[in-house]
Amino acid sequence: MEYPQLEVWLEIGREGRCFTYKDGLKLGIGLGDLVLVRLKGRPMHGLVVGKGNLKQAKIDSLLVPAEKEHRLENIEGLVQKAAVDTQWRDWLEVMAHACHTSPFRMLKTALPPGWLGQQKTYNFNSKKLWWVSIQTCRDSNQTLSSRQKNLEEFLLQCGGGAWLKSLNAQGFSTGLVNNLMALGRINREKRELFPNGSDHIKDFDDLPINLEQPNELTNEQQSAVDLFASLPEGASLLLWGVTGSGKTEVYLHIASKELLAGRHCLILTPEIGLVPQIVDRFRKRFGSRVLEYHSNCSTKERVNTWRKILNSSRPLVLIGTRSAVFLPLSPLGLIVLDEEHDSSYKQESPMPCYHARDMALTRAQRTGSKVVLGSATPSLSTWKNLVPNGPISLARLNNRISHMPLPTVHVVDMRNELAQGNRRLISRSLMARLRRLPESGEQAVVLVPRRGYSSFLSCRSCGEVVHCPNCDVALTVHRGQGDSQWLRCHWCDHRANLERQCHECGSTAFKPFGTGTQRVMDQLSKDLEGLKLLRFDRDTTRGRDGHRRLLEKFASGDIDVLVGTQMLSKGMDLPRVTLAVVLAADGLLYRPDLSAEEQTLQLFMQLAGRAGRGERPGEVLVQTYCPDHPVIMHLIDGRYEEFLKKESKLRKEAGLIPYRRACLLRFSGQSASLISEVASSLADKIRPLCDSTGWNIIGPAPALVAKVAGKSRWQLLLHGPEFSQLPLPAGSSLWNSIPKEVSL
Repeated sequence: MEYPQLEVWLEIGREGRCFTYKDGLKLGIGLGDLVLVRLKGRPMHGLVVGKGNLKQAKIDSLLVPAEKEHRLENIEGLVQKAAVDTQWRDWLEVMAHACHTSPFRMLKTALPPGWLGQQKTYNFNSKKLWWVSIQTCRDSNQTLSSRQKNLEEFLLQCGGGAWLKSLNAQGFSTGLVNNLMALGRINREKRELFPNGSDHIKDFDDLPINLEQPNELTNEQQSAVDLFASLPEGASLLLWGVTGSGKTEVYLHIASKELLAGRHCLILTPEIGLVPQIVDRFRKRFGSRVLEYHSNCSTKERVNTWRKILNSSRPLVLIGTRSAVFLPLSPLGLIVLDEEHDSSYKQESPMPCYHARDMALTRAQRTGSKVVLGSATPSLSTWKNLVPNGPISLARLNNRISHMPLPTVHVVDMRNELAQGNRRLISRSLMARLRRLPESGEQAVVLVPRRGYSSFLSCRSCGEVVHCPNCDVALTVHRGQGDSQWLRCHWCDHRANLERQCHECGSTAFKPFGTGTQRVMDQLSKDLEGLKLLRFDRDTTRGRDGHRRLLEKFASGDIDVLVGTQMLSKGMDLPRVTLAVVLAADGLLYRPDLSAEEQTLQLFMQLAGRAGRGERPGEVLVQTYCPDHPVIMHLIDGRYEEFLKKESKLRKEAGLIPYRRACLLRFSGQSASLISEVASSLADKIRPLCDSTGWNIIGPAPALVAKVAGKSRWQLLLHGPEFSQLPLPAGSSLWNSIPKEVSL
């Protein structure tokens, strides 16, 4: 008997290995299928990468007697048909080479969790339930009861169809459904329902569904849409618009045209917290076509989203964070990176390290889709590549949709506050402004650089700071209910009780230093009684709908002040907010980072954009001890492009990125001596190539945070010409020279 012989790629070792199986159960397995196999008795999911035919008799003849028992095993099941497209996999392999990693590691990163590797207990299978849908053509002369009319209206509000069990839950009986079926006004059919409740919804575009109609575009918005339409396939466009200028409406109009042309759209955001608002905007316009994909989605939801993409008969809109750039959308017409300047688009660990912007641009060039990079404060890397110096076209939105001016900026010199006896976190002018919020019906957002209560706990007698036992960082003070306090590491999540006595000198004079979101909340609640506060940081937005829940509560008007970390500044459209506050600007200005000033100005200008988006003018209040800092001055005058010109000149003259290339190699492991030895060995190995290609090696040296989660960290910094290749071994060969005990 002849069986298809299949090469299956399994997650074995660092880079994965191929094993040969047969399709003895005649499942019709093909290239790119995800299958269920067993390896030494363990169930595993693998990818079919090779195919051939081989007779069982020939297999037996090739085996020596001792090996007869190791005949080819059967593939036990089909997990997903055609999970990996050839064109998509070719793009991944190109990206893997560029990222100096193996195709297997890149594939493992791209696919949803649970699809490759040892089989978990996830139930990815679907079940069939009754789906009720409204007929397109209905007899207008038929007389309906009020209850029958209510059922039809409910189906239309649901997009044209709903599950029978959902109708029953709404009080519509099965008998009522049967009566409308008898009249030929609705249809009932069995349809697949996946474990998370998602379904395969057919096209209802011709139905009078209550979808939002497109808004009329301004002249600037229309010019941007027209420019995008005129660009060739594979091109990219920077949509540079001030905050509140209607960039999202431009995305919606462009996406509408792409959907009508039968092409998918991919909308990326830097933070999960931005997803709910964008999803809501797109679903109002496009209904059930809109799906989301990010790490807050469960494993089942992400797998089912992939399946819906692979099985969809109509173009979809996918909204997600950087990992969504890998979704197998074909044909793909549009990729949007909203807030393209945000550093969250960069994956720094674990490997593979990539930037979603670079992935999107490369994918667009290979597939013929187009990219829109949207921002009010574009990155220097994007700005330097604008036409005519680079390939990125430019469309500007200089005016807000509301025709309101950009908020005015007021700087509070905290040195004067201190000289006049005010030692509090909050200046007197800010206190007075916040006190007026409830009576005026306005709201404020307050940016605090850190979450928690205080940045660290220190002994006032000897200066000793309480550090995490696993990491080379200070523990942060957190406060719970009933004024209870504890210590927590924001790197490894180690937790400990609050110290009462110094281990160095025995003193009990311990005091928390620094400011976190919890401490600001505590201070505001004490000084401004009656002010309704809400905290918005990583600790309070956990869970599937954590961001949406808090933002809806704030948007309802029940809260006066939203206190949070940097996620406050990104993309939120809250018309009642008239005041944006930066409490401690100095901590962000002096970070040991080349891009500290660029990123801080972007953050401040984005935060400023949250104010005055409605009918009332906005204002920004910045508390700082350095009011003459260049970043503060540019925030006041609002001339962001002037800052880019100065920063560009400075970096170009100094030979710094983005006018040079830089690559940081970070090694980690349990043994500090082994880590330093491996880093030195690799430096010696690549030094000849670096010398011949004009690259410099800095290090090896301990990382800025030399220990995280019990592992020591060393690093090498490579610095070289802008358009040259990295002086590193190609592909995964870099990994072959590194012991298993060391991670890169």
